[in-house]
Amino acid sequence: MDSQEPEAVTDNLFAFFERLKTMSSIKRFGTLPMIEIESVASHSYNVAIMSLMIADYEDGLEIDREALLRKALFHDFEETILSDIPHPIKHRFKGGKLGKLLKEIVPELIENEIFKELPERLKRIYVRSALDAKLDLEGQIVGAADAMDIIMTALREMKLGNQYFARIFDVGLGMLKKYERFKFAALFAESARRYKAKGGGLNPQPTFSDEFVT
Repeated sequence: MDSQEPEAVTDNLFAFFERLKTMSSIKRFGTLPMIEIESVASHSYNVAIMSLMIADYEDGLEIDREALLRKALFHDFEETILSDIPHPIKHRFKGGKLGKLLKEIVPELIENEIFKELPERLKRIYVRSALDAKLDLEGQIVGAADAMDIIMTALREMKLGNQYFARIFDVGLGMLKKYERFKFAALFAESARRYKAKGGGLNPQPTFSDEFVT
């Protein structure tokens, strides 16, 4: 009997890694045609990188970078169960009923489902990071980086000829506006506007940025 216990524990633990791997298969912007498919995993990585850039560019703020990166990496982890639900469906359809319902459901999923196979020590840490992903200073930085990645994705799609994302670009800028107290977020927003105005939203961007400068 005892010899079977480690095997059962290992099986349960690996179920978490199956779900983790699923992040690479979950498509973002599922209701829009995309030329270059973006997964939740790639989005989470981009948000982590840009969160760190926002933090490193700031002066005078005490930012917990470990907490910041944990929040960034786990900020959409519930989508391994829920999948990516488009923003308009969550927040506009039927007066935002689904968004309100998700506010109740998501904390329960985080606490009871998405980390349930992990050892208790890890579960406690990751549950807290996921629950607080958009709270406090570090959470606000994650929110800014989240909006920045929407803008990046929109520009990329527009460059490839997908004009469905012209509106998404504007939505991303609107989301980022409330975070422009962060210096790098404001710098990014202005750079994105200028890049699009120059034609970066329509013409290919070379590997080296100085090839694009006119």
